[in-house]
Amino acid sequence: MYAIFKKEIRYFFSSLIGTIVLVLFLSINSYFLWIDPASDYLDILNSGFATLEPLFIIAPWMYLILIPAMTMRAFAEEKANGTIELLLTKPLTEYNIVIGKFLAYFTLLALTLLPTLVYYATVYQLGYPKGNIDQGATLGSYIGLFLLGASFVSIGIFSSAITKSQIIALLISLILSLFFYSGFELLSNFGDPNGFSFFIKQFGIEEHYYNISRGIIDTRDLVYYSCLIVSFLLLTKLVLVSRKW
Repeated sequence: MYAIFKKEIRYFFSSLIGTIVLVLFLSINSYFLWIDPASDYLDILNSGFATLEPLFIIAPWMYLILIPAMTMRAFAEEKANGTIELLLTKPLTEYNIVIGKFLAYFTLLALTLLPTLVYYATVYQLGYPKGNIDQGATLGSYIGLFLLGASFVSIGIFSSAITKSQIIALLISLILSLFFYSGFELLSNFGDPNGFSFFIKQFGIEEHYYNISRGIIDTRDLVYYSCLIVSFLLLTKLVLVSRKW
């Protein structure tokens, strides 16, 4: 598992994929949060509030594009190059391969968020009085963003495992991620808000993401994310095992 993890991390930065993802994520976020004069709501300096809420509004939509683009090669490239059979003959279980790749992509996800701590330090200093920022909501939002990103990574890996075309993997991952993020929320609008529609909404990532972003860590939200991530990783493992049948 560690060998797969190390191989993927080395590939990210030797091929500049990791650097490109980092630069794009930080550049686009920085533009909307600190520079864009047309968006008073997202521009922290013009909003008049010491909060990182704009970051946690923009980031999920950026991850909807960046993570599928990042994970599309996870298994599709191995299949296209014919190296998947060689990989499966090594003394590694399908579980080791899937978890190794997942942890590598999750590490890259964490690296995109680490520099945003500079945003936090800046907003902390700009607050009046200094430090006037909702610590609980900020911490909860970071946790929610990690879990949301990990969910997209698991979906992306599964999408890459079912095809040898990276473009198809990208499209499948994008559609599935978008559906799980806001699809259930849209479906819930067609029913009774106190009945079945409330039940449907609980299947969506967006509902649980904003629950955690309020600064309240509910075990129901953690269970939801855990089940979603594990389900797609198990499906990926099943796809790999099926190649032996």
